[in-house]
Amino acid sequence: MEQTPDFNRWMKVFSHDQDELLDFYYEACESVPQWLETNHNDIRRFREELAAHIRDSSEPPFPSETQWTTDEILRDLWFDVFGAEPPPGDPYPVPRESWGRHRMTTYMEDIPTKDTSRVPESTRQWLAARGVTFEDLAAYHEPGAEVEYSRPEPPGFRKWLEELTAAGRRSAPAEGERAAEARADLMDAKQSYLSTGHEEQAAAVDKILADREPRDE
Repeated sequence: MEQTPDFNRWMKVFSHDQDELLDFYYEACESVPQWLETNHNDIRRFREELAAHIRDSSEPPFPSETQWTTDEILRDLWFDVFGAEPPPGDPYPVPRESWGRHRMTTYMEDIPTKDTSRVPESTRQWLAARGVTFEDLAAYHEPGAEVEYSRPEPPGFRKWLEELTAAGRRSAPAEGERAAEARADLMDAKQSYLSTGHEEQAAAVDKILADREPRDE
């Protein structure tokens, strides 16, 4: 499936590439239930198309990502925007119990977990709708917590992409144009951590690198 202009327009609404856009991102995520009721700017069609791109891996890989990690980023976006129920037809749904406690998203990342009196009602409603607690978020941030940056690329995924491409459901390559460069940057970061004695951070980089590797053999 090719990306429609409306899909790309909505993706810009939920863009958070720069810190100054985060407040707009939070507000947009919180507004979605109301927007769905009125079908504001045809957001229901955007929901359908986002689900299709996750199902068919048809959003081209972001420049520094693999197709798998791009799909995982879209799953995080789906959670932030449309909730904990996986997109229809997702062949690799995220276990519901992972969200918040093991797997973080942009919306959840900076929610206070110590002085929760500062958390606005809109955020509390967002968390409640997804079954995520302050205890979940606090557990994620504990030293040594079992967290996911993304899940490992599953065995057979590259073959699955070939089948989707042959069926005409996607046309993108499996790697972004700067994916190899991103791997090299991660390796440099790992060496820097090791040289300064930050072994835990180096191990985290190892996990990110391992999660990006194909597992088709």
